[in-house]
Order: sequence, then C-alpha cells, then structure tokens
Amino acid sequence: METGRYLSQIAVNEIFPAGQRKIESASVVVIGMGGTGSAAAELLARMGIGRIIIVDNDTIEMSNLNRQALYKEKDIGLKKVTVAERELREINGSIEVEAVDQRLNFSNAVQIMSRGDLTIDGTDNFTARNVINRTSIALNKPWIFSAVEGTFGYVKAIIPGVTSCLSCMGYPTEGEGVACTAQGVVPTAVRLISSIATTLALRVLLGENVDGSLTYFDVWKQSLERVEIVRDEKCPVCGVNGNGGK
Repeated sequence: METGRYLSQIAVNEIFPAGQRKIESASVVVIGMGGTGSAAAELLARMGIGRIIIVDNDTIEMSNLNRQALYKEKDIGLKKVTVAERELREINGSIEVEAVDQRLNFSNAVQIMSRGDLTIDGTDNFTARNVINRTSIALNKPWIFSAVEGTFGYVKAIIPGVTSCLSCMGYPTEGEGVACTAQGVVPTAVRLISSIATTLALRVLLGENVDGSLTYFDVWKQSLERVEIVRDEKCPVCGVNGNGGK
C-alpha cells in the first residue's frame, strides 16, 4: 500500500485503515468513456482501485472536450479508450488499466463485466443500460446507474437480490439517448454525478449497506431529492422468476 499517495483518504474514518486495502484489491468495469465514465475512471485511478477495465469504441470529438476531462485537443480523432488508458496510467502507475475497444452488447457483456467486482455506468442510451442491468443480475454483481441531462442527473446503486433494478422502475429497455449537443448538458452536472456515482461504488466495494434509492441532483437549482424504489418481486429481470441476462 502506497501510504503517502493515499494519506488523505486513508485518514477518513470510513476508509481507515482496512478500507484502502479493499480499494487496492478491487476491480471495476467502467462502461462508456464519455463525460461521466471518464471522470469516474479518473477518480478510481486517483483513489487506487487495483484494476480498472474501461469500455468504449468511440473516437474523441471537439464537442467532447468541454466535459470529458481526460481528453485534450491533440487527442481529437483518437480512440477514447486508447487515450484514457494512457492518461490513467500516467495518473497512477501502480494500478492496472485494461482498455476494451468495443461497444457493449449482449454478445460480449458477460465476458467483459465478469472481470470486475462492480460496474459503473457511463453510457448515454437505454439499450446499453438494459444490457448492463440484465448482465449484472445474471452475474450477481452490483452496478451503479448514472445519467445526466441539462443541469441535473440521477444516480442509483443496483445490488442483485437486495435493491430494485432498472426494470423494477420501468426504465426503457432499448433506444438511443439524445446527443448532449442536442439536449444540452452542463459540465458541472457531469462532474457532480460522476463523483456521486464513484462514491457510491466505493461504499459498495467497502461493504457498506447501500439502499436502492434513486437520487436526483440539480446543480443549477442546487436541489437534491431521493426517491425510494421498492424492489418488485415479480420483476422479469431481478424478481423471483426473473431471467437476468437471458
């Protein structure tokens, strides 16, 4: 354990002393290396998560740069996972970073997501989140749902067999999200939501009891709401007779 690097977070009561060892032995999959995903991956690297698997097949565009902090103008046209892997290794050379240049789907989800203890959602569409939800339930692995629109965003922990899942709350199973350039998004909202999602992931990895509430934040109005989402025992995905990733 690199005590000097992590001195400030080890001093936090919720982490000291055994928590840092758990952090350094953990593996996290981050699906999507856009605004929320790249920010979450950066935080994970700085905190010392032992292994980070980053997944995306997009290239960097000029319009990404206002909210996707791992990338610079010189990176435009390059693969996001290629640049992100390089940047994360430079941030923390003591961790493992694995880049997967693929778009997540039901054909590759189990093979990718089984590598981590937990998955963080950095995607921007309904179809990908449905894949993550079903696969996580099938693998019995927790994941963190996050989404940002305009000035606000949502965060929710999904723990198989414990909390409600996306299907319980009637979340759409397919469809592409609206591009950020069309719907608009404030970069500070992206940073806030990614920070909350990463903190929630950390709490799960450290073994804390986390509920399945959907938490809503609006950075413009400085408002916060928590909505309890009860698990549906008849849910077709996570319920008693659910089919998980099938």
